[in-house]
Amino acid sequence: MLYRLCRFLVTSLVEDADGVRIDRIETERVDIFLLKVAKEDRGRVLGRGGRTIGALRTALDAVASSIDREVVVEIMD
Repeated sequence: MLYRLCRFLVTSLVEDADGVRIDRIETERVDIFLLKVAKEDRGRVLGRGGRTIGALRTALDAVASSIDREVVVEIMD
């Protein structure tokens, strides 16, 4: 569920939705999402001063806490 929400939110932000790649590492209580987007879309995902990625993390964290999980979102080069 968290993976699909993350994918939906990230692909909604970028222009090149086909260039989005999300690797997921799942542990007992934590989901780690490693985002890879096209170079042109990095700024869209990061946002001014990191506000967009911060909002993405907050939204995913809110959903994760409702199912007793934690989430980590990182943008990879």
